[in-house]
Amino acid sequence: MEYRKLISFGKSSFVVSLPKSWVVQNKMKKGDLVYMEDSGSNLLLSRKEAEQSLEEREKIINIDGKDLPLIEREVNGAYILNCRKIVLKGSEVKNRIKELQSVIHNLIALEIMEQTSDSIVAKDFLDMDKVSVHELIRKMDIVTRTMFSESSNIFNEDNYESVNERDKDVNRLYFLLYRSVQYNMENPLKAMRNLKLTALDLLAIHSVGFYIEGIADEVRRTARYARKLKPSAPTKKELEQFFHKLLNYYTDTLKAVYNKDVAASLKLSGLKKELNRELDQLDEKNKRFDQFSNMVSRLRRMISYIHNVGRLTYTIGNQGNHS
Repeated sequence: MEYRKLISFGKSSFVVSLPKSWVVQNKMKKGDLVYMEDSGSNLLLSRKEAEQSLEEREKIINIDGKDLPLIEREVNGAYILNCRKIVLKGSEVKNRIKELQSVIHNLIALEIMEQTSDSIVAKDFLDMDKVSVHELIRKMDIVTRTMFSESSNIFNEDNYESVNERDKDVNRLYFLLYRSVQYNMENPLKAMRNLKLTALDLLAIHSVGFYIEGIADEVRRTARYARKLKPSAPTKKELEQFFHKLLNYYTDTLKAVYNKDVAASLKLSGLKKELNRELDQLDEKNKRFDQFSNMVSRLRRMISYIHNVGRLTYTIGNQGNHS
């Protein structure tokens, strides 16, 4: 970190010098314009106007000899890094068309524009300046609540496939959220101008999204184990009641995050131990059932994630506006 002295310039202005390393790095010269954005206690500087078009990024991925999860990770990584054009190449393309298409279609707004025997070209035309991170968080939250509700009914109706599909929806939304946060971190002037968000706000929003995505994963995994159980009527009732408690814990925690209610978040944080104690009792009574302990471990992870979401409100999360 460097410090520069503020110099009085005339009767109405002040001057501060720019570090030479920053000027050289951004290829600036005498007479170039420096754009400034007032951000309260911070002043953001840019070497060019924020509206100026960004360089279009392209990623070429060779798929030969790679399994699908690895290809999927590479595609997702390129998408998050805002590569507007992603090319899958290789001699194996012609024999793996369907699975490669599914990887592309799992990402919001990414479309296949060209397809040959050895390549698939996908592009997206999203205007990242108009993507609302607040709206993405809300959508992730709504889908996750629906997953909770469906899972609480898993002993009456095997709706695991529905829960699984909704989890995929949450994943798609999270990837776009991650991409949007990264885009705005790279373009802080745009983040302030379009979303009124600082880097700290963006960090908080990404953290909320990260935990919601993790919660959705654990709801799905819980449902996967729960569907295999054949609990007695009393145990079934206890589990359904516990699922409803978890949904209320999740809902109240997200409400506190949206309202930036530190007092409510601190109060809710005490529920973590209470819910885990209740799980201990359930686990002790039902250890003889196959898959029960596996389900309990997923429920514990879920409780931890919900607790971590609430903790953001009284650490970094109180800076951002998630409404």
